[in-house]
Amino acid sequence: MSCWCCFKGARKLDVASWRARFQPGEDDMWFDAREELHYGDEDDGLDDLTDENISIEANSEFPFTLGKVWEQEEHQSYVATAIREMKGKVRHVLRKQHEEAVRQAEEEAAELERLGLMTAEKRAMHERMTSGQGTQELVGMTKHLKVGQDLTDIELPPTFFVPFSTIQVAEDVVYVIEGCNNDWSDLKHPDPERRIARLVKLYLDMSAIRTEHGSSAGVKSAYTFGAMKKPLNPILGETHRIKSGNTEYLAEQVCHHPPITTWDLRNEEIGLHLSADVKAKPVFRGTSVQVLIDGEMRFENLHTGEKYVMDMPSLFIRFFGLSGSYSETVGHITLRRVSEGPPLCAELHFKPRGTTGLRSHANKVEGSISSETTTFMHFKGKFNDAVDEVTEKREFVRPFWRPAPPKSSKAPRAVTRPLNGFTDSHCLWGEFFQALIAKDMKTASKAKKKAERGQRSLHKAMKTGELPPWEPTMFATEDGERWLLKPNFNPSVQPSWLKYIGYRIYE
Repeated sequence: MSCWCCFKGARKLDVASWRARFQPGEDDMWFDAREELHYGDEDDGLDDLTDENISIEANSEFPFTLGKVWEQEEHQSYVATAIREMKGKVRHVLRKQHEEAVRQAEEEAAELERLGLMTAEKRAMHERMTSGQGTQELVGMTKHLKVGQDLTDIELPPTFFVPFSTIQVAEDVVYVIEGCNNDWSDLKHPDPERRIARLVKLYLDMSAIRTEHGSSAGVKSAYTFGAMKKPLNPILGETHRIKSGNTEYLAEQVCHHPPITTWDLRNEEIGLHLSADVKAKPVFRGTSVQVLIDGEMRFENLHTGEKYVMDMPSLFIRFFGLSGSYSETVGHITLRRVSEGPPLCAELHFKPRGTTGLRSHANKVEGSISSETTTFMHFKGKFNDAVDEVTEKREFVRPFWRPAPPKSSKAPRAVTRPLNGFTDSHCLWGEFFQALIAKDMKTASKAKKKAERGQRSLHKAMKTGELPPWEPTMFATEDGERWLLKPNFNPSVQPSWLKYIGYRIYE
């Protein structure tokens, strides 16, 4: 162990660790503890607070209306209060850590003085420590791109972003279930073809509200964006948990390289359990960006115990077209039964508009439902308006699906249930979202950089072996591919996340 001195009875000091406390890294920002660590009455009742038990008040809930939550003053008020609470607690913990470091430095300096081993360099370092200086860290694009280039790690300025993270996007499923009139009786139907057809209709409803103008029934997702905009990429450990009616939704960013967002949704009343691992990879295609979505979506019929797995289509963001720029869902996907029973699957083909990009060619889909030997049904139509059952020759037979209408003119109510406050998506990006809405790009850029720099530092610590590989809070995997919700989990913020990311965001 490297130390300032090695002698019998003297405390050994780790030079590397001490120097690391005073030397900023390449992308670190530093503040003067004497100016930033101000405390008063807000410290009352926080004496037992540590980086292992820090959290907002247990069972906190932030009510809101499903939709554009960033525009709702009620929810934003709750989030702002939570952010203030967490900042106060972070400052308290940092103050305690600083005071303990100063105490240790005083003891070590006294020991060195007693033994006559204090040098000018050591004395200067000691004075820096006790003075409080440097004791904590603050917490035309396309012309440079190549066709086929992965855009995952390309940094974009705040002006390119919309005020939500991709971890929140699957709230659309909650809206379809809780905000739309649906008949779920086919989930209990004795014919397996009717049961799988009901899952296909659910997926068509999910796709319909994400189209440019929403479904023809008048339901539109809050989580759509223009061709030159994108949602934030979640940071490692980011979480999102909400409840609306009888539907509970949990999500977590379980990996950042490559980015993997995992979510789980359950509604016992209708007998449905959905989950997904979403591995999005944006690729530059010259006149468009293709977001390749790897991973899978899983459906479980709680009435029958049947389980199904489905892959996901790509999202294309087209820069040019006769109707202007646009986004579209494109690709072949298969929903197949993986539980016991004869093979059963549904195939869907989401078609592109074509080279002209005309709106009249948008949102076309066709598909079939079949067993190993028999095709039970063919269907085609527009997944924002109407899909019909057809013959093999594409002749009309009967209506297959129509978009689910809204239950009410008002969107359903919901609550955000943050695990611990710190990792919650609404809170950790709260300042960024509000600055973006206010068009304060300087503040937005600063807030975004704090989170990203913290994430880089956390990855560096894991890469160098200083920290073990990341273990998600709510989800676990056995094969490295499929992530499933843990039966039980500790909602507390992980100390390593707090140290490298949380202290930066909530400094």
